[in-house]
Amino acid sequence: MSMNSILAKAAVLAAFGSVAMGARAMCTGPADLQAKVQTHPDAQSYADLGSWFGKQHQYACATEAFRSAIKLDPKSADLNYLLGLSLDSSGHAEEAIAPLEESIRLAPNALKPHLVLATAFNESKRNKDAEMEWRAALKIDPKSLIALDGLSKSLIAEQEYAAAIGLLQSAPSNESLTLDLVLAYGKAGKLDDAGQVVLRALKKNASSIKLMNALATVLVQQNRYQDAVQLGLQAVKMHPHNLDARRLYLRVLVLNHDSASARPLGRRLLAQAPHDFDFLYLNGILEREAGEYDKARDHLEQAVALNPDNYDCRYNLGVVLAQLNKPAEAKEQFEKALALGATQPQVRYEFANVLRTLGETDRAQEQLKIYQQEMQASVRQSLAQGKTAQAEEALAKGDPQKAVALYREAVEATPQDAVLLYKLGLAIDQTGDIGAERTTLEQAVKIDPSLALAQNQLGYLASRSGDSAAAEEHFRMAVSASPGYTEAWVSLAATLGMESRFREAQKAVETALQLDPHNENAIHLRQELMASQGQQ
Repeated sequence: MSMNSILAKAAVLAAFGSVAMGARAMCTGPADLQAKVQTHPDAQSYADLGSWFGKQHQYACATEAFRSAIKLDPKSADLNYLLGLSLDSSGHAEEAIAPLEESIRLAPNALKPHLVLATAFNESKRNKDAEMEWRAALKIDPKSLIALDGLSKSLIAEQEYAAAIGLLQSAPSNESLTLDLVLAYGKAGKLDDAGQVVLRALKKNASSIKLMNALATVLVQQNRYQDAVQLGLQAVKMHPHNLDARRLYLRVLVLNHDSASARPLGRRLLAQAPHDFDFLYLNGILEREAGEYDKARDHLEQAVALNPDNYDCRYNLGVVLAQLNKPAEAKEQFEKALALGATQPQVRYEFANVLRTLGETDRAQEQLKIYQQEMQASVRQSLAQGKTAQAEEALAKGDPQKAVALYREAVEATPQDAVLLYKLGLAIDQTGDIGAERTTLEQAVKIDPSLALAQNQLGYLASRSGDSAAAEEHFRMAVSASPGYTEAWVSLAATLGMESRFREAQKAVETALQLDPHNENAIHLRQELMASQGQQ
């Protein structure tokens, strides 16, 4: 179950805390409620019985009771909500959608039905519909932590990182929202910003394992493995009996290839929690690296059984099976790893070796060719990352000229990286070369027209040059690509306002305020638009 589901249900289950009709005898509530249903079979009696079942987590029984109540009072928003909640809680998310939508139709300003409907949509893989419901919930309560968390996760899933960052920057202080913001920054390639957010949060809550895990992830992404190990050690010292703290420490030790420290710790943790995926998986890696292939196979097979969708676990199991001279079984694991999204070039290399052993020479050559291409791309990507890190450091020190030169080297290594071109454009902006900046940003959106950040910046440049038509076009492309991008909506509204298209401008600024009710630029612009029309 997703974090959104857990949060939503935790908030609403307090309100009331599929068995077929033939199995009704199994749904037996307290004697007084059962007697009430028999003597006064009205909607409220069934609702009271359903609520009791809900508090006992007997959701299938609650569902039947609420269905009976709705037959007697089909226009009750509360009953439709409770039926939807019980269905979603019992794992029937798609069935829950209809009664929840009916509840919202009957009482559109009730918060909880929107939250549970968004959860049901999310569980049904209808992310866009879920996003609409999270937004609807935020219109009712702009400070709803559940809705903010749900919407930010939806935006991140849709790769709308700028929109997620904009949403969360002004959100209330909350650990879950902080973790969402760190994830959004990390996905956007802004690792320094991600690290700063976590560090600020840790100053307020230094003992949080979740925040330490988030910081460790950032450190690993920055290739600062030793720093991650020190953080893991700190977590263990602060929480010597906490399994998750030791899990973090073991994970970073394995990533740092510190097998001398990791192996004894891994064995102790596995003995303590023998069915834990992480401990089985990490011990399997350590045993594979040590050449203990029989032990590794046993632990990795158990790990795969617990989490069959982890491609790295399947890759490691494939390597072990190949070493145990079981090429056919190894081939199956490598194929599944690739199907699940494995991108490491080494997977292709090991797969090619197994195919060659099995006599599939043509396929082996094909995989080797892909491996060589991916290795070359990996080298170029590593070079680009290194140059990008140096460029960001140069910017932080106030040397945009050096940053531009470094970014150009990074772009030369990975010329199709639209985000990198956008970063180069921003660095050029600090040198004052507007023409070069515009050319660079145009290259970025040619590669990726949906890069909202670049479209927004191009709109800003067009606006500065007095080309309001081009500015409007770029701002519209920005909000089309990222509907949750508040600043792009504000920019679009300002452009429309300058053209005296006040009705359209007001609509755009209201959209911005729906996304971020506390956005100062949007609030100020709305006041200016109202004043321009003589409404003040």
